[in-house]
Amino acid sequence: MKGIVGLGLAIGIAVLAPALAPALLSALGTTTATALATSLATALIATALSVAAGVIMQQLAGKPASAKATPINFRNSVSNSFIIIGKRRQGGKLVFYHPVGKTERYFIWAAAGHRCKGVTKWFLNDEEVTVDGSGKVTSGVYANHAWLWFGRGSYDTDETPAGWRAATGGKWTIDHVGYGVAKIYAKFEMTKDVVSAGMPTMSAEIEGSDEIRDPRTGTVGYTNLATPAFYWWLAMPREEGGFGAAADEIPGDALLSAWTNICDENVDNGSGGTEKRYAFDSLIEVGAPPSQVRDTFVTCCAGGFTFSEGVFLMRPGYWVPPSMTLDERDLAGGIRVSPMLDAEAVATDVSGTFVDPEDLYQPGPIPTRRVAAADIRQVDYDLAHVTSHTRAQRILEIMLRRAQCEKRVDWPMNIAGLETRAMQTVQLGTARYGLSNYTWAIDGWSLSQDYGVALGLREENADIYAEPVLLPKQSSATPDAAEAVPLEADSAALLGGTYGKTDIDDIRARLDALEP
Repeated sequence: MKGIVGLGLAIGIAVLAPALAPALLSALGTTTATALATSLATALIATALSVAAGVIMQQLAGKPASAKATPINFRNSVSNSFIIIGKRRQGGKLVFYHPVGKTERYFIWAAAGHRCKGVTKWFLNDEEVTVDGSGKVTSGVYANHAWLWFGRGSYDTDETPAGWRAATGGKWTIDHVGYGVAKIYAKFEMTKDVVSAGMPTMSAEIEGSDEIRDPRTGTVGYTNLATPAFYWWLAMPREEGGFGAAADEIPGDALLSAWTNICDENVDNGSGGTEKRYAFDSLIEVGAPPSQVRDTFVTCCAGGFTFSEGVFLMRPGYWVPPSMTLDERDLAGGIRVSPMLDAEAVATDVSGTFVDPEDLYQPGPIPTRRVAAADIRQVDYDLAHVTSHTRAQRILEIMLRRAQCEKRVDWPMNIAGLETRAMQTVQLGTARYGLSNYTWAIDGWSLSQDYGVALGLREENADIYAEPVLLPKQSSATPDAAEAVPLEADSAALLGGTYGKTDIDDIRARLDALEP
């Protein structure tokens, strides 16, 4: 349908532009329609119509949510591309289909608009299948009658499977290589069993971009650590789905290395092992506003973002001790103290969803983090780049604790304020309002007309980033498992299983540990 609309728009432009040119010349007061004037008018109208057509086609392609991708397999004439960071399940857009007789069907799915590391698992429908070295599926209902191959998206090598072009009668020509596009190739033999089972969805667990630079070593390769992954996306051109930051808008390696080390810290994963503190496993459908995609990254590492001194700064969430004391003698005006956050920033219950690899990368609930309060205020977060429920709990706990730090200060400084930096942690050298008893993070920095600096300060403390008590993973059918536990009972049947007194006592202890 969209292809037909696009063809119709093109024909309309070709027909209407010459026809409308004389009317435009008349409206401009030109009485002599010379060949040059008519040509210029035709070109002007064609340009305007083309721009309008582009807007229409863009609307047809659709604007995706900030970080959520489309279904596993789809077929559209006009569609967006994909970006994969870390490990995600993906099928893609159908870019080639060819039947050979009544027995063979050939498919190619565009999985990502960049080079990827490779495939770790294959899926037909929602069932994981094994694939041998020749590409043949060796398990499941399609065993021995289906073949799957992965093209990483090489920029200079034709990754088309051997014999593919001959088998498809040359329909996939040498000009259909698809350099720089990661692809899934699939072949099916239409046996009675395959026809009975139906044509499946085809997808893979893909390790995404292997072009991400580690600022600590300068090496380029595969990583899902939050800081290098974010800045790889930030530097990607906007037409490819990135933010489009220039090279001189990226911080230096020293700062990025420090932030990468924070992300690379090993923390408890709740099951006796460890995981990285902050990592992104992202499947992004390009086309969403870059600023919205950026904000999802910032949330998924409990971070902060600002543009300061010509550089984009995205710091993951961690405690930084104060490095400066701001004195009253450097004030350029009166201070303003807000004892309460804005209503929408206050929360006593924080919940959300993460992407669950154990449920085929579908959204799953995160155990709710809460504090006791008479007035319950709930906030939800969609952690679209997080595939660990324990990492997701850490992020929600940080968000909850920040919401309890309700004080804000507007601190106008004279020229001495030029020594401060956005995201810096400071203390206040004043006895007023007890402000010297707190630590503050600079989350607002602006230069005034008299070369002073207006600072916005947010209450900050080390306890915000302290290790939380991790709750068990929730069932997707139970939005708030912790709240449902009857603490007075000796046993209960909950979450699809039986919980004895010992289990309930353990959960009670975990909940008590969350109380302030």
